[in-house]
Amino acid sequence: MTTSVPLSGRVIAVTGASKGIGLGIVELLVSQGARVIAGARDVDGLARDGAVFLPLDVTSEDSVAAFAQAARSAGVDSLVNNAGVGSFMPLQQISVEEYRRVMDTNVLGTLLMTKALVAHFQFRHSQGQVSHLINITSDVSARTFAGGALYTASKYAQRAVTQALAHEGHAYGLRVTEVRPGMVDTYFNGSQPGEPQKVAWLKPADIAGAVAYALSVPQHVRVDEILLHPVVQDVAF
Repeated sequence: MTTSVPLSGRVIAVTGASKGIGLGIVELLVSQGARVIAGARDVDGLARDGAVFLPLDVTSEDSVAAFAQAARSAGVDSLVNNAGVGSFMPLQQISVEEYRRVMDTNVLGTLLMTKALVAHFQFRHSQGQVSHLINITSDVSARTFAGGALYTASKYAQRAVTQALAHEGHAYGLRVTEVRPGMVDTYFNGSQPGEPQKVAWLKPADIAGAVAYALSVPQHVRVDEILLHPVVQDVAF
């Protein structure tokens, strides 16, 4: 059995970090000694010891470039792509505008943010240092359902991006992990945390724990994928 190493001294960038899963990840990582560069569209009033909150729109190349520069300057060694939006409706109701909103955030945002740090991770490898990328997708990155055409298409695409980068990153020591949560009690798709029907769902801390685990395994270990569900959810792979 492997022994986890502490996150003390690590510098980790997290997107979509203003609430829900993203904020839960930030809070757990700093509690384990990491320094976190946290990005979100609205960071007003956000403050946590060990974290720096910066404005970030993952659909904007300029915003991503500024955030990536700040992360590089801080010595970032890992990136957690968490920013995302939900959208559920019959296929015939999907508008071009909604398609672009979902795909630009979930897929383009993942591509832009990752692309902005790849050269940095390659340089770290040339210096004998390791780096890690974690994409928070969904348990529907490999299945779909009625009303889920747009959202699951974006998650299938994120999964493809994640796996392609895993192949590419293998050449320069980049460990790539996909975290696939099932039902989580957050603000997802306009809902509110704590609603009665979500009492037994996963909590942001559960997803944060999966992220911390993947980040803290020994250097000879690569965690390719973590799929997690609340026990009240039907079994799905």
